[in-house]
Amino acid sequence: MRLNRKKRYTYYSSYSPSRRSKVRWDRIALIAGAVILILGIAVWLNFSRIQLLMKGYSFSQQNTILSLEHQAVDEILSHEKMEHIADWIEGSESYQLYDDYEKYLSLHKNLKQEDVLKTVNNIMTNYKPRFDALTYNEEQLWNILKIASIDDLNYLLAHEYTYSQVEPYMSIKGFAIGDLEKYIKVYNEKKDYRYAVLSVAYPFIISENDNGDSYIIQNPEHLVTLVKKGFRYPSSYVPSDLTKPSQIPVSPDCENAQLRKEAADALTEMFNAAKEEGYTLIINSAYRSYEEQEKVYKEIHDRYDEVTASSLVAIPGASEHQSGLGVDLTSQSVLDDKRNGISSRFGDKPEYKWCIANAHKYGFILRFEEDKAHITGIGNEPWHFRYVGKDVATEIFNNGWTLEEYCLYKGIIPNIKKEK
Repeated sequence: MRLNRKKRYTYYSSYSPSRRSKVRWDRIALIAGAVILILGIAVWLNFSRIQLLMKGYSFSQQNTILSLEHQAVDEILSHEKMEHIADWIEGSESYQLYDDYEKYLSLHKNLKQEDVLKTVNNIMTNYKPRFDALTYNEEQLWNILKIASIDDLNYLLAHEYTYSQVEPYMSIKGFAIGDLEKYIKVYNEKKDYRYAVLSVAYPFIISENDNGDSYIIQNPEHLVTLVKKGFRYPSSYVPSDLTKPSQIPVSPDCENAQLRKEAADALTEMFNAAKEEGYTLIINSAYRSYEEQEKVYKEIHDRYDEVTASSLVAIPGASEHQSGLGVDLTSQSVLDDKRNGISSRFGDKPEYKWCIANAHKYGFILRFEEDKAHITGIGNEPWHFRYVGKDVATEIFNNGWTLEEYCLYKGIIPNIKKEK
């Protein structure tokens, strides 16, 4: 007998999976799509504002920029943030130049903004096309604009100087665009860009070109400081490490045998080397203060005249003796002659010839040679040697240079301040 078994339902069976509510993924997708669409529209409508925000523009700056036409906004967005964008928008409708205004102001911070607008408009309208014709690219033109006045731009265009003609001189201390013709003339003779610029900027380095300029040296401790008429030590300068060489004899007339320590040690080494070859060097004069140099100069000046005095002895502040690096030498043979009533000069003695051949090995150079007086400004002084260090002295010796020429070729100029 078959029983009619009916399906039985319980409390729990009514909540079986087949009876649960289904998740409406289609509705969720629709809602999500709507949200994304709304967000996308919002971003699209505010995309420029978001970009401006990302560049760091304030809300008020954003509003000012977004008030412009679309092309202007895109142009602004193509550049880095411009701190003065509101001023450029207010002052000019040439949005293509806004970044140029900003750049020019960054190079010439003392200019008023209205002057920046006027100058840049002039340059980009009247000058840039002519520099383009001389094959200046944008970077090269801006390198010129860092230092050039309108007069300088006119000078370059009048002479049709290309950037390749200008660029080698630009990084050298003392460079001035208006002197480019002079630089080129000197370069054609000396074949050195540094020599060309410095000899024009500071013509008195070559003493025959003295123009009366005078500067006070701000770094007197430097071993290769060029000191002469035009480049002067402060009257208060006294080297901090003066010392007397312990082994070297001193002339009876010498009032101060001190030198800076490095120079004193080098001179001692040189003295010992000469001694081994039978020569005895004597210190005749070393450090001399500003006040002492004044006395020496006054004596010569009173005896002769200003022109003669300046050719025989350095003016106060322009003496290497004040540096503690200059020394006047003589020899035992000269002192012996003097004791015996014989007049002789160090420049005629074998000791001098030995010094000429060997001084550079110990860092010393003969400072004032007879045939170089037009450069140094001082007549022949075979007794005066200057310490500059072994490497520099050797290079000067090998090239037959004066210290002036070394400084010109190497671009070594003291830190200086124009004398009032």
